[in-house]
Amino acid sequence: MPTKKLLILSGVFLALLAFVVLFERKQPTSEERAKSAKRLADVNAEDVLSVRLERPGLAPVELLRREKNRWTLKGEPEGPADGFAAENLVGDLGRLDVVGDVRTDVDPKEFGLDTPKAKATLTFKDKSVKTFLFGQAIPGTDATAAAEGARFAAVRAAPLAGLTKPADDYRSRSLFETPPLEITRLTIAKGPSTVVVARGAKPDRAAGGWKMEKPVSDFAADAFVDRLLSDLASAKISEFPAIPVGDLARVGLAPGWATVRLEKGVEVVVTVSFGSAKADAGGKIYAKVGNVVAVVDDRVRESLDTEISAWREGKVLPVDLPALRRVSFAADEFRAGAEKVDGAWRSAGRDIPASVAEALGSGVSRAEVRAFLPRRAGKAAKEKPVATLELLTEGEAPARVVTFYEAPAGITGFLAEATGRPEPMLVDKTVLDDLKQQASALHDAMAGKPKESFKPKAAQNPKPSPEPGPLVITRPAAKK
Repeated sequence: MPTKKLLILSGVFLALLAFVVLFERKQPTSEERAKSAKRLADVNAEDVLSVRLERPGLAPVELLRREKNRWTLKGEPEGPADGFAAENLVGDLGRLDVVGDVRTDVDPKEFGLDTPKAKATLTFKDKSVKTFLFGQAIPGTDATAAAEGARFAAVRAAPLAGLTKPADDYRSRSLFETPPLEITRLTIAKGPSTVVVARGAKPDRAAGGWKMEKPVSDFAADAFVDRLLSDLASAKISEFPAIPVGDLARVGLAPGWATVRLEKGVEVVVTVSFGSAKADAGGKIYAKVGNVVAVVDDRVRESLDTEISAWREGKVLPVDLPALRRVSFAADEFRAGAEKVDGAWRSAGRDIPASVAEALGSGVSRAEVRAFLPRRAGKAAKEKPVATLELLTEGEAPARVVTFYEAPAGITGFLAEATGRPEPMLVDKTVLDDLKQQASALHDAMAGKPKESFKPKAAQNPKPSPEPGPLVITRPAAKK
């Protein structure tokens, strides 16, 4: 076959293939066409931008789509709509199965379509509009008279119950719809006090997921913040009481005792103010969600009432053990360290157990902070650390350092200063004792001693640890 003819045939084949892929495969099948012919109207739910409902004796309802499953209820006041209810309503309007034939020569008065029980107007992305009218039930059948434009038919499963609900029944019963994992900033204001915590769009657990920005710059307690977000996400709205603006003080909302603002990047997801307990309903409090007054579960009150210390990371330094790749410990002349190479821990040219290398990281990440102390002004430059621990995790530079110092006179324990922590932290004496034992086991591994030597001496000769002494912080008298 000549080359020219072969090229022509190849071009024809590719054109036919492109037609099938780009056009023909998107056409409805014969089964889909048969189903469409049995429906009052074709509605692609994903293309619907808004729904407007009009019902005799009820206020109009207008629902606007923000994104999939996220809708806004327009009106006074405006607020988030129940996304699933809105999606189901649109889907029901696209599944109106016809009983009998579709007609265009019907007198609307004959079937109550001149004064319909409900009217639904859908607006689509291409700016087209479809209007549905629902009239009387058809005697002797389970169908309802309905019309779309000039088309009339008896339809099964007309969604009259969903179309004739009061406006508040279309409101979202959740405080916010955004998944908690997508929240990047949380602000709590209570009177003159404000707490702000934030994290990146991709939380960095190696350096602590949440960071406190106010009232101090520090690591936040991830578990506490996540629990509060979970409580806020699961709190449900039980009712939307009609309370005039002038009466908001009566229910503790002018102003509220606490206000929470959640953000996702630059978007303010929701602002919620919490007020008084509802007198006639146990476990319920008034809240203002955006501009909407609501009654919600009081499960968040306990977390919001906590002191600022609950918001701060209570461990010396959070460590992501799987990402840890280098550790080193120094105390006086003692040195021990290891590095992860190609997934295996090595020290002084020897492979060592991962549990031995990572014990220093897990030890400092479990170490409890007894108190945060003011940074010492004019700390003597000659003050020598008792011990120093360095930790390097994947993608991190430089390494994070925890330095231990003797505690001031009259205070039992050690002071720990750590990268990323703004103030010295008081820890029990046992914290450093445990780190020294873990470093000793690592040193033994470096020297190639038998595995039995990895066992801390305290485990062989257990002795009860003395109770830490009371925390007493003395300050010099102010000069007159």
